[in-house]
Amino acid sequence: MNGPIIQTDVEERLIELADRLDNETENFGDIAHARALAEVAYKKEYATCMLQNEGTVANRESIATIHCAELLQSWKIKEAQEKAQQQLLIAIRNQLDAFRTISANVRSSGG
Repeated sequence: MNGPIIQTDVEERLIELADRLDNETENFGDIAHARALAEVAYKKEYATCMLQNEGTVANRESIATIHCAELLQSWKIKEAQEKAQQQLLIAIRNQLDAFRTISANVRSSGG
């Protein structure tokens, strides 16, 4: 926004941000669901591998870790995506707050 700030422009931006927040919140739900499924898949396979192998706990943990490396990687990537989505939602909320403040200031100045 360059030039004079007009109340209708601020309101349009608020509506855009609110719509984006709604969409990204839905995306967050999908991402969180995918992360949860990946976590369960990893933990289930890890536990199964631990039970199927013999030896010391350290040895069974090593075997299970190697066996489940791709599932762990998938889980951790989805976990990172979930955290990134959370940060995006926070950023959008912060933008909404900033535009609400601008909107109040424009209203009080008669714009």
